[in-house]
Amino acid sequence: MKKIKNISIVSVLISTLVLLSCNKDTVSPPIKILSEDEIITIDSLRNMYTAVDVLINYDLSVYGTITADEVSGNLYKTLFLQDGTNAIQLNLTSSSQVYEGDRVRISLRGTTITRDNNMLVVDNIDPDRQIIKQGTNESIAPELVSISDILIPSGSIYSPYQGKLIQINDVEFICNDIWSTWANAITQYDENRTLIDSINKTVIVRSSGYSTFANQTLPKGKGSIIAVVTQYNGTVQLAIRTPQELTMSGTRNNECPYYVKNFEDQNITSGGWIMENIIGNIDWTTNNLGSNSTYYAQITNYNSGNTACETWLISPEFDLTGITNPTLSFQSAYNYSGDPLKLYVTTSFTGDVTTTTWADMTSLATWSGGGWSWANSGLINLSAYTTSGVRFAFKYTGSNSSGSTWEIDDFTIED
Repeated sequence: MKKIKNISIVSVLISTLVLLSCNKDTVSPPIKILSEDEIITIDSLRNMYTAVDVLINYDLSVYGTITADEVSGNLYKTLFLQDGTNAIQLNLTSSSQVYEGDRVRISLRGTTITRDNNMLVVDNIDPDRQIIKQGTNESIAPELVSISDILIPSGSIYSPYQGKLIQINDVEFICNDIWSTWANAITQYDENRTLIDSINKTVIVRSSGYSTFANQTLPKGKGSIIAVVTQYNGTVQLAIRTPQELTMSGTRNNECPYYVKNFEDQNITSGGWIMENIIGNIDWTTNNLGSNSTYYAQITNYNSGNTACETWLISPEFDLTGITNPTLSFQSAYNYSGDPLKLYVTTSFTGDVTTTTWADMTSLATWSGGGWSWANSGLINLSAYTTSGVRFAFKYTGSNSSGSTWEIDDFTIED
């Protein structure tokens, strides 16, 4: 009996070893416990930089929470990390699967602390090897500040909030910007827009032309913005994570015109404008040559010869109900011989210029005298159109033997 019992114990041990051997792939290696001298805060990390780049060639880690990621396309191969002491920009070697609210450890060996146009960054981070997630859904609340708080103090080269997630209340975009998009989605150029507060302090909001919201127009009211503080040399800039983090439906401190189309976004049809080719295929475009120095709408039927055409540029629909004394103004310039540009208005646009009833307003405007000379139209009284559904249109015509080049800018409706 004793012998049989010993055999049973041996069998059990062998079976156990076999099972452990079969399951060895599911056993994870022990997680390394970092010693105190292998962990650094973000504030201490920033202080490692003095005047030259610092290459970290030993084991060192920093913990923090991701406050801004690449999801919206406003950041590219860039993250922002924040802990209880400070914040810093992370430059990645490739795009990552790391998101806002992720709690992470960054293994710093092989990275460089550098100053990029006065923005302190941790450079050369391989997100697959050096970013280790510790948790998710741990978003940091933005710190409530003013524009004055985030500006660069006298005697310093850094904003005290560089890299941090902040919220600013009681701000609005300046009048010249509120009809613009966040960036240029056509050329995919980055663009600056200016925020102003109640004491006339300003700060730039810079957005990428590759962002998913590049072609959206800015909010026109007053309110709050949540963003990350960045810097380009001596200029503080804000980078938003999403337009949904702007709440700007309040009454503005600074009154602006009812509407402006200035073509600075280099997009003829942004904001609901429509172009229709009735004859030929000559289109309106944007340009910035000549004395005006800003972008404007332009049309010409000449390209190694004239082309017969009729092209309309139709405004979006306006509701002028309740505006006491609405007026329209714009700038025009032209050169070369050809038919004059025409201006029309309607309150019953059918979606087709040929079936719409238009009123000719051409004679109510002052037009350019030619030679590329710019002229202001003067204020065109719109008191007969204080209703909804109002649209304006410019009609350009050219023949096979002639055609002027026309330019239009600063199409403005105000009270």
